[in-house]
Amino acid sequence: MSKQIINPMGTASSVANEFIKLSNETGIEVTNMKLGKLMYIAQGLSLALLERPVFSDDKIEAWKYGPVIPSIYHEFKHFKSDPITTKSVILDSNWTHSSEPELTTEDDKKIVKLTWNLYKNTSAEDLVISTHRPGTPWSLTYALGENNIIDNRLIKRYYDKFITSLKNSLESE
Repeated sequence: MSKQIINPMGTASSVANEFIKLSNETGIEVTNMKLGKLMYIAQGLSLALLERPVFSDDKIEAWKYGPVIPSIYHEFKHFKSDPITTKSVILDSNWTHSSEPELTTEDDKKIVKLTWNLYKNTSAEDLVISTHRPGTPWSLTYALGENNIIDNRLIKRYYDKFITSLKNSLESE
């Protein structure tokens, strides 16, 4: 019997699966484009609130329609703009057994749930508009025809400001 090594930090696949699980539980559809934006936001919130990434096994790149996690985009691109109906699957090193990665820490699950609750009713198109605003990490990184990596330090700085303004607006109510 082989021992399964559990990575305490989430993987891109485990974060994607948590969003797909929430989508299934709530009946709110998630497309590939929306999933990528939600994962980018979750990464930003995790960097700001937990001082660490929610996933570290893939980079976030600045593509034409906003931030993209390449492995997740490619895994789900066959859905095109239709809702995702299956979870992310990984194969073991022998290519004999597959599994659906899951988040293992409560903090990571809370970050994904917070992101979901903030943006579950926001369309993929509105998330694209939001990530394209001047001053966003995407806008500071994107170059036409290039898939540049958006640095986590840039994402953290942006989401630190986001959290601060969120706190300020809550305190002023």
